[in-house]
Amino acid sequence: MGKAWRITAGLAAAWAASAALAQAPEAEGAIFIPESLELAATGYTFTEGPAWDGTRLIFSDIPGDTVYILTPEEGPPPELYAPSANANGHTFDRQGRLINAEHGSGAITRWTPEGGRQVIMDTWQGKRLNSPNDVVVRSDGLILFTDPPYGLGERTSEVGFSGVFALEEATGRMVLIDDALSRPNGLALSPDETVLYVGDTATQTLWAYDLAADGTASGKRLVVDVTDESTPGRVDGVRVDSEGRVYITCPGGICVVDPARGRVIERLATPKRATNLAWGGADLSELYITALTDVYRVSTRAKGIGSSSR
Repeated sequence: MGKAWRITAGLAAAWAASAALAQAPEAEGAIFIPESLELAATGYTFTEGPAWDGTRLIFSDIPGDTVYILTPEEGPPPELYAPSANANGHTFDRQGRLINAEHGSGAITRWTPEGGRQVIMDTWQGKRLNSPNDVVVRSDGLILFTDPPYGLGERTSEVGFSGVFALEEATGRMVLIDDALSRPNGLALSPDETVLYVGDTATQTLWAYDLAADGTASGKRLVVDVTDESTPGRVDGVRVDSEGRVYITCPGGICVVDPARGRVIERLATPKRATNLAWGGADLSELYITALTDVYRVSTRAKGIGSSSR
């Protein structure tokens, strides 16, 4: 998996911080194995969009305009493709094809080695999307994505809001799930796919929606607020494990949330600000974490579900 660096001052500090956090009243479980935290890849500008295809990790360097592959071989991760239209979030559909949320193009796309890049959707009611940020795929093929303005650059928002959308690709039918979040970012589905979780970076909050078969949503509710003005970090990436616990990037590193109780039950400190996360490894018990210039890996006592689309 490339060269992994275990002994660094940053990692040592993160282990110590994680141990301290484990003694906090919020920390109830023993999900993370902090001493296993290792640096899997480094030297990028801003890493994002980790996604596991079953044997390897895909991730983006957004300003570098490149998508990389983290493989078992030694050495720097090779490029998957470039330019990437400043791709941010990634996932895989149920046919194993890579789906991308692109900042630069304002589009949801599919990329395959045979066909290259294909635009799936880039408009809402005839108006150009902002800059899709993250994306997941339900088992029936429904594509769900967030569309904040982070990648607009000099462009003016045509839709006029930051949205959470559902897309039925076969028909082109789009459902606007929410247009009231300030900066919708990471998203994930519950194990039974009936609940959609969305992180709002601007308010440091995690929200839940009841998701119907047709892609419409109801019952919007606040799950947790992790605001901490004293600690770097923010709500960004979101993932769920097989027990239904929600993992989010948060101030200090990674927070594990019990959605039934609306509270953080465990934390993992990361050496740099975490931007996103994805399950990986042979049994989906490893968590890959993109963090600014780096990619980290940590072992857990939990199991991810399906692909990293959740």
